[in-house]
Amino acid sequence: MIGRMETLQLGLIGMGSHGARYAAHLAAGEVEGARLAVTCRRNRAAGEAQAEKLDARFTADYRQVLEDSEVDAVIIVVPPALNVPIAAEAIAAGKGVLVEKPLAPDAVSARRLVEAARAAAIPAMVAQTLRFNAVVLAVRERLASLGPLRLISLSQRFEPSSRAWLDEPESGGILRNTGVHSFDLIRFLTGREVEEALCFTQSIITRHTEDAFAAVLRLSGGALAVVENDRATAARSGGIEVVGERGQLRGDHVRHTLEEGRGNEWTPIPLSPKAATVRECLKAFVAALRGEAPVAIPLEEGLRAVAIVDACRESAEKKGPRRVAGPGSVESDSVSRES
Repeated sequence: MIGRMETLQLGLIGMGSHGARYAAHLAAGEVEGARLAVTCRRNRAAGEAQAEKLDARFTADYRQVLEDSEVDAVIIVVPPALNVPIAAEAIAAGKGVLVEKPLAPDAVSARRLVEAARAAAIPAMVAQTLRFNAVVLAVRERLASLGPLRLISLSQRFEPSSRAWLDEPESGGILRNTGVHSFDLIRFLTGREVEEALCFTQSIITRHTEDAFAAVLRLSGGALAVVENDRATAARSGGIEVVGERGQLRGDHVRHTLEEGRGNEWTPIPLSPKAATVRECLKAFVAALRGEAPVAIPLEEGLRAVAIVDACRESAEKKGPRRVAGPGSVESDSVSRES
């Protein structure tokens, strides 16, 4: 925990298109009590140019960020296969860590990070940024008014991405990189665990990983969830539908809309203004570092989302339903329903 009167010195490892969003919010002074001290990127020329504009130091070696005694905590925004080694070294160096989702490529390696952070007793958070979306928060606030949950459905659809690593098996795939948002939101919105998954995938544009999937999930308490993602279209959307005994909610977290249905009547629900979710995530992380609030999204939450990804990947491969590894599992226990 850092003294509340001190300004936190943050290091940012990963300055691609998404990492640049973190840098921009910090450099603009939008996160009170913290500043961007040093950035890291493998592309030295691009990284040095970015750092100069951000008024931050630059290094092409992430270990120099972790060895810097002036750096209080690090933000890790790299392909998933790099999350585990970098985050593990950061934790060993005593730095607080904010790790961009997915926490790890699989639940086994995610569990190692959870245990390392717990042993070190340092603030460690996973950046499941959609939890800070205004539509998501409004759905969560109103969900109980619908009565017993019957079904929840989430969809995300995007244009094809130019990031080459998304088609690399060790880091890529839409299940791991986009589906993980939806799987986390299922738990965040309902307060229930996902117990079993049946998933189908497609490779439409990608060659080595999936860029579309549809999954049916069985939740604790008996309700069902449907999650589908597609990264092979020319439009973007983020649908959320919740079906309860007494009514329904229907919204889109990309288009910033939400309405409630009772009978044949659908009523628009007023929403808070759109929030910059990366900025809000950073604010929550800084508050935890300063001891002003608990860690908003502990690494355990990232582990649970990755365990659902594992079960869906195995289901698609084995062509059958798979159980989701439980919270206490160190190794994956995804097994077929029949075994």
